[in-house]
Amino acid sequence: MKLLVTDIIKETDDALSVCFKNGNIFNKLKYKPGQFLTIHVPINGQIYKRAYSFSSSPYIDRDLKITIKRVDKGIVSNFVHDNLKVGDKLEVDKPMGSFFVEPKKGEAKTYVFFAGGSGITPIYSIIQSILVKEVDSKVLLFYANQTQSSIIFAEEIKQLSNIYPDQFKVEHIVSNLNLKAENYHQGFLSNTILTSVFSKHKLEFDDYVYMVCGPFGYMEKVKELLNLNGITREKIKVEVFKLPKVKVTGKDLLSNVTIKIKDQSYGIKVRGDKSILQQAMSENIAIPYSCRSGMCSTCKATCVSGDIKMVEGHILEQSEVDQGKILTCVSYPESESVVIEF
Repeated sequence: MKLLVTDIIKETDDALSVCFKNGNIFNKLKYKPGQFLTIHVPINGQIYKRAYSFSSSPYIDRDLKITIKRVDKGIVSNFVHDNLKVGDKLEVDKPMGSFFVEPKKGEAKTYVFFAGGSGITPIYSIIQSILVKEVDSKVLLFYANQTQSSIIFAEEIKQLSNIYPDQFKVEHIVSNLNLKAENYHQGFLSNTILTSVFSKHKLEFDDYVYMVCGPFGYMEKVKELLNLNGITREKIKVEVFKLPKVKVTGKDLLSNVTIKIKDQSYGIKVRGDKSILQQAMSENIAIPYSCRSGMCSTCKATCVSGDIKMVEGHILEQSEVDQGKILTCVSYPESESVVIEF
C-alpha cells in the first residue's frame, strides 16, 4: 500500500521524522511498539527499500511516524533528508520486527532500556506505550549520545519524565558534555555509571526486561556490563541498527554461490566481504528482504552446502542455525562454493 507524507519534523541536525497518514478507517496499518516500517523510495529510476523504526505509538498516535538519521553516503537517508516533501506518497511493506513490547493492563514490570544515538527510535515508541498502557510498570532509560545537540527526542523525553515522575526515569550519557545536571553523565557507559544509577533508583540487577538498541559496539558494551552484574546475554533483547564490519578470513576469497528459489537456480560470485543479499541485489536476483540487518526473517534461507559466516546479533534461534538456517542479509561466504535454498 502507499502512504501519504503529512509532515516532516527536524529532530536534530542529522535526524528527522516522517509522518504518514495511516490509511483510512478500513485500511489501517497495525504495528507493535518497537517494530519497523520498510519504505520503497524511487531514486533515479530505481526502487530502494529501507527499514526504519516507528517512533510513534500505536496506543497514542493516530498517524504513523518513523525517524531517519542521515548516514554518510547513505543513498536513501540522504534522499529523504534532501528531497522528500509533504504530499509525497511512498509504497510500504507491512510492519515487521521482533524487537517489540506489547504492554498489558494490570502488569507490573521493570523495564531497563539502553539506547545509543538513533537507537532511541523504537525504544521511544515502546516507552510511550508502556507509560499509557501498563501504568503499574517502571521504566529506566540509559541514553548515550556524542553531544547534547544530538539527543533525538530530548524535549519529548524530558516531558515524559515530568508527566510520569514515578514511572519513568532517564539517565543521559554524553561523550562531550557541557551541562551539569543530576541525570547527565560525562563520557561513556561504564560499570561505575551503571551500578551507581541502579543504586540511585533503588534497583537490583534482577529479572527485569532488558532491551538494547544502538551501534553494534555500544550494544556489545552494554551486554558485557550487564553480564558483569549477573545478567546473561539470553535475557537481553537487542535491535541492531548498524552492522559491524565483518572480518574477512580470506582476503581474496571469491565464492561461487548457487541460489535456489522455487524452480529457479542462479549462480553468482560473492566476495568474502560482501553479504549474499548484497551481491544478489546487485545482480537483480529477486531475493525477498526487508530490514537488511538480521532483525526480521524475510530473507531467511537454508545453507545446504558450503560455509557461511553470520554477523552476531541476528534474531535466529540457535536451533535454527544448527539446522542450516541463515539470514542472507548478514551472511558472508567462507568457502569456495556455497549453495542456499529458499
